[in-house]
Amino acid sequence: MSKIRKYIDLALSILFILSVILGYYKDVSYMSEYCFISGLLVGITFFISYLHQQKHEKPLNACIYLACMVDIFIIFIATVSIGLNLDGAFWFIHIINPIILVIYWFVFCDQRIMNWKGTLSVVLFPLLYMLFAFVLFKISGSCPFPASLIFMDYTGLIPLVILVVLAIILWVLGYILHMLNKFIRRNK
Repeated sequence: MSKIRKYIDLALSILFILSVILGYYKDVSYMSEYCFISGLLVGITFFISYLHQQKHEKPLNACIYLACMVDIFIIFIATVSIGLNLDGAFWFIHIINPIILVIYWFVFCDQRIMNWKGTLSVVLFPLLYMLFAFVLFKISGSCPFPASLIFMDYTGLIPLVILVVLAIILWVLGYILHMLNKFIRRNK
């Protein structure tokens, strides 16, 4: 199964990059949104994974795949919770890609080789994205979605508290998924 994994990584890379380009090319002003940037970065990460496996015959560190999966899975959660756009390529961005990535992660990613500290990786991109969105908001007065829900609706310390709570929720989600993966693999 590991021989085919690198080609699946290449296919996922193409799928993620193509999806976000097709979804956002008509209006580049939305390319600062979380869905575009995270989809593009996950696509690039999977291309790097493909190249890494070509050269070293082994995948990247397990925490990278966990972080990618959680970063994309929260898009699915948001879509189900608040009903994000499902027109055209957004079906892939908001529904199909997250489901495919979760399946990939459970099939190919072995979390038994990673300790619980690696689960902290899941908060890195969302918090860096929020920092990017905050800086963009302060410079331009425009704040991309979903950061706009935090920075445009609240002031003072409330956005910081929301970000801390968000980081804790993401870490708990990552930790639960990590333990579930380990449990499933242990009982195979």
